[in-house]
Amino acid sequence: MPFLRADGLLEEVGRNIYVATSAAKAWCNSGNDLDFIRIIHSHKRFVGEMIVFATNVVTRNDIYEEAKKYGLNLEKARWIMGFLLEAGVLEETQYLHVKATPLGLKFALGLPLMAPSVEEQEINNKNSQKDNDTEIIISNPNEHLFERLRVAARDPMAESKASGVAFEELIAEMFAYMGFESKRIGGAGNTDVVVRWKDCNGKIVTAVVDGKSKSSGSVTHTDVSDVAIETHKEKNSADYVAIIGPGFSGDTIKNHARKKGFSLITDEELIDIAQNVQALGFSLDEIALLFIVPNGLAQLSELIDARKREKEILTLVISTFKQEQDAMESLSARDLYFLLRRTELSPSLEELISAFETLSKDEVGVLTQVKKASATENTTYEIHGGKYCVNRLRALANAIEKGLS
Repeated sequence: MPFLRADGLLEEVGRNIYVATSAAKAWCNSGNDLDFIRIIHSHKRFVGEMIVFATNVVTRNDIYEEAKKYGLNLEKARWIMGFLLEAGVLEETQYLHVKATPLGLKFALGLPLMAPSVEEQEINNKNSQKDNDTEIIISNPNEHLFERLRVAARDPMAESKASGVAFEELIAEMFAYMGFESKRIGGAGNTDVVVRWKDCNGKIVTAVVDGKSKSSGSVTHTDVSDVAIETHKEKNSADYVAIIGPGFSGDTIKNHARKKGFSLITDEELIDIAQNVQALGFSLDEIALLFIVPNGLAQLSELIDARKREKEILTLVISTFKQEQDAMESLSARDLYFLLRRTELSPSLEELISAFETLSKDEVGVLTQVKKASATENTTYEIHGGKYCVNRLRALANAIEKGLS
């Protein structure tokens, strides 16, 4: 709903009462995807511009970086890109790579396009530099592991080891890094890696993983032996099967894997998941979605995006309290809804209520209830002992981490 409002498709005519805008009604009548893109373009920057930017093949990360120059965060850039792909004005040439279609380029020529402002570019460059500096500090200890996996995925003889051995060892390390019990087996007649974990019911779950290091950068159906994989699965009493490689070429292997229930995971997907699940705090059951066929990876991606948004909203709520509390003394979720509805995140009332509930829990305690109201959204809070709460939570996390090491 926040995106529909921001993109001129819904408008609030009363408290919690919404109607479709005239542009939205016209689009509903026409049913034309390009009309929908025109509406979004008129309300948000970097829509038609995204098509032009992808005249030649670019990576998704390239687009996200360019979006920052127009004041768009990663989530909004993904939102826009999804519609452009659906409308056929962008196409995914391979995993994480997109390009404008001939229809897209022709369509973009009819749109009024703008360039990012110099001032905005400078601000975003400074912010990006800060983010990068922070990321270097956080991710440096494990970046070497990720880079080694990238290299080994495309070099079967990586690290001067026998064919595929380094890749198999690094796959096992990646799953161990995410918290699974993971072991490289290898050798004739057995799987490359066995991954185990306890699900939420205490049951031991097992997955066998087949690593395919390919100098060509693509795994095809001729590289995979059904008989061998089924044997590995039976031998290890496995519940799931995954094949990990640098990329997968052709519909044959994808259709066959879907039919057999084999999950196809690229090294970049595995790295992206590993980076996000640690930063966002995912359970093993949630991470294990990557083994589910056919939609597990997509579900996990959506979960990661949702968790990122939750985190951003929590940050926005705290910063708004810090700015407004002196003037307003205490604030409710509804107060913040009206204060933040025109911001970039534009959180919904439900999202704000959830954020308030999280921040006011006894174990967090950043927000303290001031006046309870019959309607949850009208209950007011004040920020209390923020620095103390942060230190207490950090000390608790350190104690847990030390105990587990």
